[in-house]
Amino acid sequence: MERMNCQVELLSPILDDVYDVVLKPQQSFDYIAGQYLQVVMANDDKRPFTIANAPGEQHLQLHIGATPENLYAGQVLERMRTEGQIDIEMPFGRSVIEQTPERDVLIMVGGTGFSYAKALIEALNQMPHSVNVYLYWGGRNLGGLYLYELAQQWHDAGQVQFNPVIEQPIAQWQYHTGLVHEAVLSDFASLKDVDVYVAGRFEMAAVARDAFFAKGLIASQLHGDAYEFI
Repeated sequence: MERMNCQVELLSPILDDVYDVVLKPQQSFDYIAGQYLQVVMANDDKRPFTIANAPGEQHLQLHIGATPENLYAGQVLERMRTEGQIDIEMPFGRSVIEQTPERDVLIMVGGTGFSYAKALIEALNQMPHSVNVYLYWGGRNLGGLYLYELAQQWHDAGQVQFNPVIEQPIAQWQYHTGLVHEAVLSDFASLKDVDVYVAGRFEMAAVARDAFFAKGLIASQLHGDAYEFI
């Protein structure tokens, strides 16, 4: 783990209350797709955010969801905006992809957990592999799928089988509605031959774990930083 200062190269809203942040560290850095960094607000106040781009770039990308009532994220954005720089510590996290997968890969995320999916999929797209890659991305509404077009581009290119899921039905919606883990359960008779990667709220991760184990998934094939805490 290293602490380093970063210049804030971009801080721009993607859609509604989700911000695209690009940081340029002032020294060399290493990490693995799926890891996260911590923004250092103070020595006793460090706030985690998933790195949204795969290794190999000269920058670090974050997707930060900051609704008006979310001071935890809003304070980070305000410091970046006013100071133009931020201290971070990295890398953290063990739920990564760093070598060619041997089993099909199922990535299930909610909200800004898409940043985790993005890093994993970018890394997979750089690897020669023959497995299927499934992406299930859940949001309360279509606006919650803030980079829907990017995920659809991966799907159209044959890189990912993208399955969007929204909780609130809308007219002419042809895909899953409801909870994202329930969409996975409806599509897979068994998960015993799949590696599953999860990012999102702890409540979602906990419910999904129990449901997926009942579908044949074993603990060694379930990955997600949330499972270090729940």
